[in-house]
Amino acid sequence: MASSSRADASGVTRKLILLAIAIVIAGALYTGGWFYAASWLKDRVTQELAASGQGARSASCSNLSVRGFPFRIGVFCDSLGIDDHESGLSATFGALRSAAQVYRPGHAVMELDGPAQVRVTPDRVLDMDWDLLHASAVAWTDGLDRASVAYDGLKGRFNAPSEGLSIGFAAAHGEKHVRRSGTALDVAASLDALALDLGGKALPVLNVAADVTIADAAGWISTEGPPPGLPRGTSAELRSLSLDLGGGNRMTLSGPVSVDEEGLVSGSLNLAVEGVTAWRDRISEQFPEAAVTVRRVAGIVRGLSGGRDSATVQVNIRRGTVILGLFPVGRIPPL
Repeated sequence: MASSSRADASGVTRKLILLAIAIVIAGALYTGGWFYAASWLKDRVTQELAASGQGARSASCSNLSVRGFPFRIGVFCDSLGIDDHESGLSATFGALRSAAQVYRPGHAVMELDGPAQVRVTPDRVLDMDWDLLHASAVAWTDGLDRASVAYDGLKGRFNAPSEGLSIGFAAAHGEKHVRRSGTALDVAASLDALALDLGGKALPVLNVAADVTIADAAGWISTEGPPPGLPRGTSAELRSLSLDLGGGNRMTLSGPVSVDEEGLVSGSLNLAVEGVTAWRDRISEQFPEAAVTVRRVAGIVRGLSGGRDSATVQVNIRRGTVILGLFPVGRIPPL
């Protein structure tokens, strides 16, 4: 009996030793594989960055490193730069941190630090900063499948002295989501507590949200990229574009819209307004030079809704001309 017990114990010990050896070997192979993949990824990114410097569009990543062992792998940069020599656009950003799970390398999450500056010749400059910006993306060999960006504490200013423009902006929170939907592209975005400053004139704080499907645009986030001349030649279904002043005063647009090759907008939109009087007064106060037009439009909206302060009316846009009911009320310049 004792001999049998010792034999059983010896067998268990051997199995434990073999298991431990297998674990050590597997760990060593995994560690070697991770560092091999990290080295390959760093070399590949370095090569792509170097190659981009020879083309019309280039990118830079200072102090490039690959980190995340043992369960993640990602690219880190102390600063990020982008140059498009054809369009005259260049941009600089703060530190980039990215990571993907080893078992799911096509799904990456990222954080990007500010400040950022985007410059477009001859004198357009966009300066931005934020408290937190993080993003996620799912990609395949032919490009992105979907991506999301969210940020807190956004603030910045766009200046174009030659055009007499200076626009300041701030938002407590914002999000943007894009995804392929067959051949179309779904885009959703929102801004909470958006504050705009137009040349020193502060506009009312708004909550803004948009949800749109752009026809035949899935390729925009693939390796082929967006076509030149956007937004010309595009058509979309605007599910919702809402502006919310708070206090129940909200304006929502929905319906099909298109931009022709000349940049002229056409569409057939439903406009729902809660608080026609509040919108009329607020816009007239901020833009007194447009007060007469705003009051006229508000009067037409109330007239079409039987005098109610909440209205749903049809807005038709024909090659840039905005028609409310039977009355032309404005003009959208070519985009």
